[in-house]
Amino acid sequence: MFYAEDSSGKLQSLLHLTPQELQAPRTRSYYCPHCKEVLLIRSGPKVKPHFAHFPKSECIVNRGEGEAHEQGKWALYEWLIHHNYEAKLEYPLCGPAQRPDVFVTIGSKQIAIEYQCARISKEEILRRSSQYKEHGIFPLWILGSHLLKRTSPDTIHMTEFLRNFLYSFHHHYSLYFFNSKTQRLTMASNLRSVSQRKTLADLRSYSLSSIQFPQLFQISASSSLHDLLPMWEKLLYKQRTVYNPHVSKEVQAFRDDVYRRGVHVSLLPTLAFLPSKGELAGAGPSYVWQTKFLFDHFIELEVGAPVNFPEQAAPPTINGYQPDLMKEYSYLLEALGYINKSVNKGWVKKKQVVFHQHITHALEDDRKTVAALKKLERINI
Repeated sequence: MFYAEDSSGKLQSLLHLTPQELQAPRTRSYYCPHCKEVLLIRSGPKVKPHFAHFPKSECIVNRGEGEAHEQGKWALYEWLIHHNYEAKLEYPLCGPAQRPDVFVTIGSKQIAIEYQCARISKEEILRRSSQYKEHGIFPLWILGSHLLKRTSPDTIHMTEFLRNFLYSFHHHYSLYFFNSKTQRLTMASNLRSVSQRKTLADLRSYSLSSIQFPQLFQISASSSLHDLLPMWEKLLYKQRTVYNPHVSKEVQAFRDDVYRRGVHVSLLPTLAFLPSKGELAGAGPSYVWQTKFLFDHFIELEVGAPVNFPEQAAPPTINGYQPDLMKEYSYLLEALGYINKSVNKGWVKKKQVVFHQHITHALEDDRKTVAALKKLERINI
């Protein structure tokens, strides 16, 4: 850490001291602002002077503060200072335990940057983010680059941990990563779920010297539903033709429910597997709630009857965006000709859903649906 309390309780920093000037502080005692443990001083030819806990420390603030973390937050701080922003390292906010790695003020906006290299609990992420927002401070989480796992040039491995750090700007999901060694910042934007773990991503990497802070929030809408469709069609084929015995309790309960209704999962209509942008936020597999909607709110309706869409919750992003899953789904159903908007009745059923008796018919339905979606030019879902 770059700030510590001296014996009188005042915050002190070693950042701008020369090796000669560091000799005097080494003879004094410094304490962690949070746990009050005695700290040691670290410095070297390639290490900025800073305070550190002793190895056996139990301080919760100390967890995850390794060399990469220290180098990373210093690099981000210098980057902002270089661009003439008012930035502070480890500035205490909302109490001594809440000290973001970098605190920056841009006009009337205050931003707390957390460079997160270690895994922490979802509760801790929510606690920190909520406290910042309660004080009018925008939390910006930038993750260590080791947490970014590419599965192909344009897909990444999505984990429950990463979902906790999602942002939504201009209706597109984003994540941020930083490599403290190479000094490169990677933006993973326009994120869309291919499956629960595989996510389509527009990955762009920049050296800190080539990018300015506002660019982090300027998301270009380069990927769309069209980019997802080829992967989605392959996933559909696999779901219909390959049985996976190792599934979650939620998916197993879903399978059991479908079987009780006299339908085999592999023969469900394509409408039960439509791609959902909001699935990325962690609402569970979209085919679970889409199938439930079809059985409980659509199949039994006569053509011309009003269609009611129940609420389908999805977790909000760090910056408060909460996707409306049923709204997204209704747009797809309308585009595919299954519902339309009536002035008096709202959504109205336009045609029936076909349940297949053979796998070849189900696969043909998939192909026709993909072809229909490819023809849609301006569907922003």
